Amino acid sequence: MKLQLINKYVLPSPAGAFYCVASSDSEPVKYFLQQLFLSTESPYFDNDLIERFIVDSDSKAEEILFHIQELQWLQVFEKAQSIPKGMIEEVLPKVLKKLSSEGKALLADGQGFYLSGYGFSHEASEELSALSGDLLSMYSRHRGIIRGNLNIKSNAFALVDAAGYSQLGFWPIYIGGAVFILIISGVPRLDQESFVSLVWILYKRYFGDN
Repeated sequence: MKLQLINKYVLPSPAGAFYCVASSDSEPVKYFLQQLFLSTESPYFDNDLIERFIVDSDSKAEEILFHIQELQWLQVFEKAQSIPKGMIEEVLPKVLKKLSSEGKALLADGQGFYLSGYGFSHEASEELSALSGDLLSMYSRHRGIIRGNLNIKSNAFALVDAAGYSQLGFWPIYIGGAVFILIISGVPRLDQESFVSLVWILYKRYFGDN
């Protein structure tokens, strides 16, 4: 298995970023990806980084990295990439805007309190944030049947139209011991670099400095 990452700068791809935050589960692959978000610049991939970030003695580093590459959970750069600069209150709305086909998205905490957003009125933002908290609580109560009996791994919710297309989606985002809810109107654009930026900002703000 030949690694193609040595002597490059690396960050999780949008898919890798989503895997990092889609659940609170912990395992070596996720741990490695999460560590890449804890600096203000994308890390330089070398043997030292492997030794620092892959800590499971029962897993071989080469196998973990090969698995990550096969799933395209990493992206590589010739030059270091930087976290979006500026106050988080100013940066988040710009990032959130790009995650929705309608330019309407917001972020709430796990208790249903509004944190940041773009495109929604303030009143709608407050009410949708409260709704997201209720949905997260409901999921927690019924997690057994959803993940166990039905074997559905997703914990996101959506309001859909008659064709089954999402009109409003709610995605829990797990950062360290905290949980946030990303609310998106219209078609979600989680496969964009803006989603990587959102996850990076949240990790650095709420987990990286702890």
